[in-house]
Amino acid sequence: MNVCELLRLLQTEHDETAARADNLRKQIERLTTALAETEARPSSPPPARSSTASPHPTTNRPPRRPPPPPSTSAS
Repeated sequence: MNVCELLRLLQTEHDETAARADNLRKQIERLTTALAETEARPSSPPPARSSTASPHPTTNRPPRRPPPPPSTSAS
């Protein structure tokens, strides 16, 4: 491989790398814009639930304790 051919290959790789970097810059710009638009949107409140459909009832009772293990001693 002579020097001219090596330089040509290096230039080709450089051009391809520059094109990929440009595409990545554009993608970052699009994603940054989309993120800013998403963050600027007002968040809607979650839908109201019926108090009877609540999976976590609000009570003042302490949680039940599990029963003690059975005794293993023989009488």
